[in-house]
Amino acid sequence: MCWDAPTNVLPSTVWSYRLLPRTFSARAISNLVAACGLSEDDESISNADAVVFKNADKNPTRFLGISSSRGAIYYQSVNNYGPTNLAKDVPAMGEMPKLTTNFLSEFGINTADIEKRTNGTPRFRFWEPSTEYFVSNEIITNIEFRAVNFRRSVDGANVLGAGTAGNGQIEFGPHGRPVGIDLTWPNLERHKSFRTVTTETIIRWIREGKAVQGGIALNLPDIDWMTAKRLTVKKAEICYYAGNHLSPSLWLMPLVSLWTTVDTGNGMVNVEIDCPITDETKQ
Repeated sequence: MCWDAPTNVLPSTVWSYRLLPRTFSARAISNLVAACGLSEDDESISNADAVVFKNADKNPTRFLGISSSRGAIYYQSVNNYGPTNLAKDVPAMGEMPKLTTNFLSEFGINTADIEKRTNGTPRFRFWEPSTEYFVSNEIITNIEFRAVNFRRSVDGANVLGAGTAGNGQIEFGPHGRPVGIDLTWPNLERHKSFRTVTTETIIRWIREGKAVQGGIALNLPDIDWMTAKRLTVKKAEICYYAGNHLSPSLWLMPLVSLWTTVDTGNGMVNVEIDCPITDETKQ
């Protein structure tokens, strides 16, 4: 195994964090309910943790759930577009940064806590789906919404895993109203500080099976680690992880993500490997 990545990007200490509830203001919730085409009369569930709204149709087309314990908002809508019923006044791509920033600020989410580009701006990933209809020998393109994806950054390190400690997708449809939301952003509290381990320890832990392999390209066979000839670490980066939406944790823990190249004996394969970065016996 060869470590061919800079080591000066790894800090000497890192923190663990406790995930805490996020209480959204009554004004923000009221504004969101209205923007989603719902009303207070559409409330179907309300308790100390969550509130749910859905329109009263036999087959509801709008569902909004808000959870304070998870700091989460989920909204799904059904819009029956077609060649004679196209989406109108969907915001342009140039409007998306401001729409996103304004939406997040309504819920107390600061763009300073979002993953950054090299120029220091939030790493918003904008995209759009489209549907083509062939009508009267003419192709009509319908863009139902424009969307943004983003994820949280903690102490300059990205948060991995969806639906736990900080990630989101918002879809803005006609007139800039949301047509889909999947946002999880709990409050965080620093818990313990740990010293990070050496690259030699990371290498040893990988050999001992304490690391997790990421996915590889679908057109490549699985890596047979028993016969692999060489693993080269090209890049190392601190990240944070609190499980995923299927198996969430109450703790946000640091790890090191390694971008590696594996000589399988039959070719070179690029794969991400995630490994612990702290020795919890040493603080």
